[in-house]
Amino acid sequence: MGASELLDDALDALGAVLRAFGRHAFSLEETTATELGERYERWARHVLNGAPPPDATEASKRRDFRTLQRDFAERRKAEAEHVRRVRDLIWDVMNGVRRALSHDAVADARLREPLDRLRRVVSSEATMAELRSEVGAAVAVIEQTLADRKDAKDVELRGMGQALRSAKSELFASQSEGEIDPLTQVFTRSSFDKHIENAASLADLTGERLALLVVDADRFKFVNELAGREAGDRALRAIADATVRVASRSTDYVARLGSDEFAVVLGDTSLAEALKVAERMLDAARRVTLPGKAVDRGITVSIGVAERRGFEACAGWLERGLASMKQAKVAGGDRSLAAQEP
Repeated sequence: MGASELLDDALDALGAVLRAFGRHAFSLEETTATELGERYERWARHVLNGAPPPDATEASKRRDFRTLQRDFAERRKAEAEHVRRVRDLIWDVMNGVRRALSHDAVADARLREPLDRLRRVVSSEATMAELRSEVGAAVAVIEQTLADRKDAKDVELRGMGQALRSAKSELFASQSEGEIDPLTQVFTRSSFDKHIENAASLADLTGERLALLVVDADRFKFVNELAGREAGDRALRAIADATVRVASRSTDYVARLGSDEFAVVLGDTSLAEALKVAERMLDAARRVTLPGKAVDRGITVSIGVAERRGFEACAGWLERGLASMKQAKVAGGDRSLAAQEP
């Protein structure tokens, strides 16, 4: 196949991608799905036939790939921002419902189950059908609860029901992503701080047990000094990979706290269950080996394990996990220790 044929195939593929993007676009605040579909149909014709691109009136012999790249990147950025706002709206609504129910045991019992299902769906790799179904179920129960109540608390809950309906109307077949650490490909500290607060708020509503693992690499400074930064980076990636392989449920959340520290939030997990997960992580780390004399003994980690108690503040919960991790390191490393009770 000659260069000309390869180029034609590449243009055909690019045109097909642009048309698919347009067909499956969804409305944003400033642009409707129909307008986006028409825009990327024009881009596809420009790439394939040299027709005028969007916002232009005359055809050109040269394909304007630079403007296409910029346009496509701006659209994807706008979509990602929109989905993040939808995700934040859902969390805000559910936190508001939790606050509204804090003084009403009857409504709490009635709404606990649908809100718990909604929490699980939002936190998982759910399909759009599942998301819409659970949001609809939560809205229906809230509306029925409001119909049965005649006191002043109706005002706040009615606002929560309206917010849930707004969230339902804005849901699309896309799920927001937290900020990812470029080295280890797990979530960043800023994403972790937001996630742990959301998880705690929902646990306050549902009564779910939450556990936290704080994982720290043993002898990491030694690896960096003797084997170099590149070896240290490989070690961090290996620890992150091993941690993710163990904490693999859709409700598990792995983040890098900084340097050689990682955190894992385990949903619906007791302290005893979390200690078992920690032991599996220790085993997974021990099986990791890296080339080079400075790291020929392999990798080990120290893990602090803390279950959140009652309505414990996230800062105190994390501090207990960090303290138990440090105790594990002082004891020789390559082990896990349960945190002291608050």
